[in-house]
Amino acid sequence: MKKLNILVAAFLSVFFFSSVNAGEVSVTGSVAASITTAGSDNAAGGSTTGDGQSLAITNDIDFGASGELDNGVTWTWQTQLDGGVIDDSQITFSSSWGTVGLYVTEGGYNFKHGGSQMALGYGSQIGNTAGYTDPDDASSFNNVAYSTPAGMLPFGLVAKAAMTMGTGTDTNSPADSTLGTANTERDGRNYSLEAAPVEGLKLGASYFTVEQQAATNQNGQKEEQGAYYVSYKMGPIGVGYSKALIAPAVGVGGVTATANRFNAYENDSYSIGFVVNDNLSVSYGYEKSHRNLTTDAAEFDIKIDTIQAAYTMGGMTAVVGVKDIENGNYTQNQNTNEAHLVLKLAF
Repeated sequence: MKKLNILVAAFLSVFFFSSVNAGEVSVTGSVAASITTAGSDNAAGGSTTGDGQSLAITNDIDFGASGELDNGVTWTWQTQLDGGVIDDSQITFSSSWGTVGLYVTEGGYNFKHGGSQMALGYGSQIGNTAGYTDPDDASSFNNVAYSTPAGMLPFGLVAKAAMTMGTGTDTNSPADSTLGTANTERDGRNYSLEAAPVEGLKLGASYFTVEQQAATNQNGQKEEQGAYYVSYKMGPIGVGYSKALIAPAVGVGGVTATANRFNAYENDSYSIGFVVNDNLSVSYGYEKSHRNLTTDAAEFDIKIDTIQAAYTMGGMTAVVGVKDIENGNYTQNQNTNEAHLVLKLAF
């Protein structure tokens, strides 16, 4: 990581001692309207989601700018209006040597759903998440990252590394700084390696660790999280598999907190997609999450099946999907089902 710090400093010294040309400003984004119906055939499931329907409209509006330094280095800036709040900001500098990024709750490398062939997303990503536990990454924090450029390494390899710098928040002046305040998590490190060795095949792995400062956790199990994936596309058919492993921070001595009773999570995700024509695609996904308890108790895996179809008409995509959840929140028989209709408009 010391080498990464030196590399970042070298990049920034080149950027800041070069003149900057005026950049172009852009506004892009999307809006999505979703109608969801949810239900359960038993009281255990109904206690989680309730029976009924819901309507929601969400938006992501990206404000961006880009330009070029007189030494050929290109830069981009972006911030996002998300649900009425400005967040998720980033500045990147790119050259033949790679990309350095300064991120506020952006960036991050996580292949927990790598290789997904889903039209809308896995079941845990839409509607009721069922308490599904996924690995974290540097995007939950402010962070500085470096990525090798495409084509520099053999077999389509792209390597990335990031280090966290404080909690995830937008701060616009030194007065907003949290210097002097002890963060409960700090010194996070995020790495990933992705390759495309042959046409249609992609595979990658990611790893994230962060230091705990809370007294109950700092001397126990260290927090480590990672994932890997493989996907292959041949003609209209694509298949993908990903594996995620999570070791949460666990304290020593008298373990009483709920989070401290779980010493590992193991997730498997499978998906297959089929492109019917230029406008229509269908997909199926299956997820399973196993939670390992430190105590001697019964364990119940979350299982989610999802079927989706997407139809594109110009700038609008309509997606319909159904999903079944078994043992939501790792609780036996907490079973629910959902149906989704989502209209996405890009601009």
